[in-house]
Amino acid sequence: MNEFVEKKINSYAQNIIDGSDKRDAHAMGELKFYMALRRCIKNESTIEDIGMLDAINDVLQEVNLIDDSATFLNKIKG
Repeated sequence: MNEFVEKKINSYAQNIIDGSDKRDAHAMGELKFYMALRRCIKNESTIEDIGMLDAINDVLQEVNLIDDSATFLNKIKG
């Protein structure tokens, strides 16, 4: 998972270097998520990181992609 997250961060950072305003905004949204995920995986998360990932987890539970008692972060950290 670490390698996947690092590749995503590098890819979207490169998109910002190479891109336009619209492309930059999209890449920044992706970067915020993957950087928060990386910090959580490394146990270096901020309160904002936890809030973002908790909101995503709530949506995944609501649409039944994960059980109500589960978290996607626990599945990632496995």
